[in-house]
Amino acid sequence: MNEPVNSPRVLKMHPEMGYLADEQMNADREWFANHPFATKYYRKPFESEVIEFCELEPGRKLKKILVTKVSEGARARTPIFYDA
Repeated sequence: MNEPVNSPRVLKMHPEMGYLADEQMNADREWFANHPFATKYYRKPFESEVIEFCELEPGRKLKKILVTKVSEGARARTPIFYDA
């Protein structure tokens, strides 16, 4: 059985922020539903993502998010920061 990997680049979301993550995931799901042949797109970050990703990269400003369709119903988010 595989053991979970502890990574310093993974943050746990506070329970009170769950609705913000739902909002972001619903927006991405809807975008891909409206663009069925697309595999990725860039968008402005949601407020919860600014908090999430800026904690991973202190001192850097989040510019946009690259959302990649991994499989049907699964997406990956990659933060894009302004150059320092």
